[in-house]
Amino acid sequence: MKARIIWILLGLIVVTVALSGYVMVSAAIDIAAARRALGGGSLRLEPGRIDNARQHLAQAEKTFESLPARLVDWLPVVKQNFQALEGVAEKSLPVVEAAGGLTDAMEGLNSSSFFQDGTIELGLLEALEHPLRAQTAALSALVDELRLRRNGWLMPLVWTELDRLLDQAEVLRNSAETGTNLVSVAAAMLGDSGSRTYLVALMNNTELRGAGGILSGVGSLTVRKGRVSLGKFQHYKELAGPAPFRRVSAPQDFRKNFGTYKADTTRWVTATSSPDLPDVATVTRALFEIATDTKTDGVLFVDPRGLAAMLPPAATLQVPTTDTSLSPAEVPRYVYQEAYKELGGGDPRRRESLIDLGEDAFDLVLERGFGRPSLLRSMAEAAAGGHLSMVAFAPDEARALADAGLNRDLGEPEYDGALVTVQNIGGNKLDSYARREIHHSCRIDGEAASQCETTVTLANNTPLSLTPYEYQYRPYGMFKNVLEIYVPANADLQSVEVDDERQDYFDHPEDGYRAVGVSIELPRGESTTMRVIYELPAEDNYTLEVIPQPLVVDASVEIELAIPDRWQVDGPEGVSRDDSIRWEGMLDRRLRFEAGSSERSGLAALWEGLGHFLREPLL
Repeated sequence: MKARIIWILLGLIVVTVALSGYVMVSAAIDIAAARRALGGGSLRLEPGRIDNARQHLAQAEKTFESLPARLVDWLPVVKQNFQALEGVAEKSLPVVEAAGGLTDAMEGLNSSSFFQDGTIELGLLEALEHPLRAQTAALSALVDELRLRRNGWLMPLVWTELDRLLDQAEVLRNSAETGTNLVSVAAAMLGDSGSRTYLVALMNNTELRGAGGILSGVGSLTVRKGRVSLGKFQHYKELAGPAPFRRVSAPQDFRKNFGTYKADTTRWVTATSSPDLPDVATVTRALFEIATDTKTDGVLFVDPRGLAAMLPPAATLQVPTTDTSLSPAEVPRYVYQEAYKELGGGDPRRRESLIDLGEDAFDLVLERGFGRPSLLRSMAEAAAGGHLSMVAFAPDEARALADAGLNRDLGEPEYDGALVTVQNIGGNKLDSYARREIHHSCRIDGEAASQCETTVTLANNTPLSLTPYEYQYRPYGMFKNVLEIYVPANADLQSVEVDDERQDYFDHPEDGYRAVGVSIELPRGESTTMRVIYELPAEDNYTLEVIPQPLVVDASVEIELAIPDRWQVDGPEGVSRDDSIRWEGMLDRRLRFEAGSSERSGLAALWEGLGHFLREPLL
């Protein structure tokens, strides 16, 4: 009799576990499928993907209403896991519905009426605000639900799926908030309540400055009631005043750090010396007002890669005074390299032709518009890399652009930060042939100072047979640069080395950073390595932001972080719970890594602890 009772109890346990597992796994699979359907980090989804997500979430809800679920949903542990998954499925449905509404609203941006004859239809743009706010609210509710439902009773599989969905929901919510903020100021920026004038700064990365490239061309555009018109585009030399150059109002850091280059004067050419773009915008605005008696409401910064990103892929540009026609993809290489051979060096013909080429490109953008999804994606990628940036001077507009990362404000790192810049002080045009590798590592203790270092290797790959204007001086192909590594302002410098030897250096504060610089001369065919080693105060978490300098060819970057036991790192590839992580890629956008104690508790934490124990070496 006792044996029979035991077997019955064991059978009930097996059936209960099987039913519970069936319901949890089925629901988790549907939620994961919905998450993948909404994946990619984009707010604009194809109708098919929205329908797919909706179907999977509806199926997950049916699973919790099924007979197997009702038989076991009262049991401890099972109950908490069911409630978590059911709550997440319920809060995910409004996200899907809002995604459908937003996608429908965004279709208006693809219509020919959105941007026609140089006029932006403000009504279609303003129509995005309501669906963006709805999407933000739905995603915020989902984020709150995910945080609420993570508790110690969750099975490891369920916690992992909720973690993945939380990461994705936070990214999408932040994008929706950013979009809402931009749309809310767009009408004013596009002249709905009064004419707006923006300075256009064309930069050339073949001669590097902190902000990207040397300031080459200067123009303007005016917007009134959405109608955009171009002003005159000129080479900077046409605006520069005669020596002695006149100083203009400039931020204190800018004047102190770059005044030696006369960056705050009517010399113009060095105005882009700072990597902090709002400071550069303040100075160029003042210079433009002196030169043209024109007040501006903001500054648009564009380099050849940014210009190419704005152009319709099928467009063709004719290079003035030549028979050369360029597709958008060919524009950067032509400006960076081929123009010197075809148009000459310091010849006014080259300068005028390239300025006209930039103006023609803007004319083409106004003619064709930029509402197509592929074009918006290419512009977003260019903006992420700093090739297309904008600074506004009205406070609410400045905040919206800053939140979107479009104004390239250097800012203050939350804990750790890294930026490498080159200032070309030789005046040659060889930065097209520089190749840069950046390595950043940090050993994070949590209770003691963190040991960090940033290393950059700069290679001079200058080819033979360049024009004298490109190489400028002998020996042929020599780089003459100031190489700077930016570290957090509170960093305790331990060592500054060049090619493994301690080096004299200069440093200066800028925003929340400390720029550590050395002057280098690098012969053709050689490379040099600069390393800055420093300590940061102990903290119970760690954040790293790596900022790109816009280049002709993006730098490669490698990140290595060693973290304390039971910490986790959230980086570009998602969450890692290993004791160390290594990430490699191209520095074509800002990179962010966040590390801290694992939020897992209860059953999920026990499982994670067991995994740590089993991974420990036996000897």
